[in-house]
Amino acid sequence: MPVDLGLAGKTALITGAAGGIGGATATLLAEERARVAVADLQAPTGDHAVSVSLDVTSEESVTRAVAEVTQRLGRIDLLVNCAGIYRIGQLADVDPAAWDQLVDINLRGTYLMCRAVLPGMLERGAGSIVNLSSISGRTKSTLAAPSYVASKAGVIGLTMALASQSAARGVRVNAVAPGPVDTEMIRGLPDDLKPGLLATIPLGRLGTARSIAQAIAFLVSDAAAHITGETLNVNGGAFMV
Repeated sequence: MPVDLGLAGKTALITGAAGGIGGATATLLAEERARVAVADLQAPTGDHAVSVSLDVTSEESVTRAVAEVTQRLGRIDLLVNCAGIYRIGQLADVDPAAWDQLVDINLRGTYLMCRAVLPGMLERGAGSIVNLSSISGRTKSTLAAPSYVASKAGVIGLTMALASQSAARGVRVNAVAPGPVDTEMIRGLPDDLKPGLLATIPLGRLGTARSIAQAIAFLVSDAAAHITGETLNVNGGAFMV
């Protein structure tokens, strides 16, 4: 018998929803009968309750997008922050402009979205947020650029801080830390680097966007009602604690 996650009728806003993990999450939450609002730099196409353009690095864009979704759907019960970019390289490869761009999207963007959506959740005394981190933010990384590692570790710290501050008012905040996933980010890597990634995964295969979406759906759902401040590893065994 299928498990009812209790998402029917809830409103979910998902950033980075034009594809990859964000797109898979939007599809899955819609299957669970949530009202799904999707956001990306170019407003995603498809059969969604609301589709908006969003630059997560711009406070003005974030404010406008959240206001539009709230106006059209009444409230935001669930927020999933998937917008992000990936870079590889050593510290010498990361100039200050590249550092700022990556941290602005991955960390500042997550902060701006939470800052815009969280007050409404706190006022209603209910809500759930899931932020997308990475295995690179949890353990050593020889491939990801230091800027990427720092941004994803920062997402985990931000998640714990918001969870601690919001729990007493009925809002849960968690993170998901995927390992390598079969999305455009990984497909765009040089071919000679891909076998090395697989070698780090005990299950012997890349994750899928759907498998990460399933972890996200669990964390935003009533099935995870007693979980907050947690970072869920979804990596095929590549990192264990």
